[in-house]
Amino acid sequence: MENNLLQKISFLVLRIMGSLIFIMAGFNHLLQTAGAAARLEKAPFAHLASWIAPAETLIILSGVGLLIGGSMLLAGFKTRQAAALLLGILIPITLTVQVGAEGSGPLFKNIALIGMLLFFIVNGAVHYGLDQTFFQNKQIKPALKNKLSRNYVAVLAVGLLMFLGACATGTTTAHYTTAPKAIAAETGKKYAVLISQPNHLKAAVNTAETITKESRYQRESFVVMACGKSVEAFVKGSNMAQEFEKGKAAGITYRVCGMSIKQFNIDASTLVEGVEVIPNGLTYMFDLQQQGYKTVEL
Repeated sequence: MENNLLQKISFLVLRIMGSLIFIMAGFNHLLQTAGAAARLEKAPFAHLASWIAPAETLIILSGVGLLIGGSMLLAGFKTRQAAALLLGILIPITLTVQVGAEGSGPLFKNIALIGMLLFFIVNGAVHYGLDQTFFQNKQIKPALKNKLSRNYVAVLAVGLLMFLGACATGTTTAHYTTAPKAIAAETGKKYAVLISQPNHLKAAVNTAETITKESRYQRESFVVMACGKSVEAFVKGSNMAQEFEKGKAAGITYRVCGMSIKQFNIDASTLVEGVEVIPNGLTYMFDLQQQGYKTVEL
């Protein structure tokens, strides 16, 4: 039986609303990679994914996939393939992060999203998608084709407005959430910098040297937490040795992530003196935040 207009619109609304969830999740993975990676590492079944690649790499790849798949689903372009891509990302996330976690809400939210994706894998865009407009237009009478084109333009405009509204809301919320922290940082006395590349050490050291008793950023503690590839800067004989010594003179306390030195096959005995190995650098940063440290990620 042919669907009436209201039924067609309901299919469209389901596709738009569902796609926005994946698009915003993709942005979060790419813009808040460290936090998402920390959640993955702390997940009950993180080992199911961590053997494939480091947590940060998995988060970035999934973010790209969520953005691409979500955008394709929003436009109704190659809808079955887009839904299959999103399903291939969502199932591992559900198994590693949501299964066994506290609270069942996020788990059943993902189960509902899986059901929606299965619907689009079976049925495609159904109505008002690029699949209908560009890939079936040879079978549509000219008069009906013009009507469908007008409908699609209106639908795409509504979807774009909804997406921009969601982004604006998220941006406004983030602004009012982070502004007080920025003000508080001016009067704080304990700072921690998370670095991920060897050359980030130089920026951290320069910052520590700038924060003196004469500046408005007076401090009593300054920690540099090295994760990822940045741990290579703390190997004996590194070309960052001079920066390391300058940082020690400026009162920096150095920490390196134990998971990272294992990832890059670095023996802890080859590290320079004066650094402490922390099992998990990201959770250590969370601990510092709870202790009142103002943290920055480079």
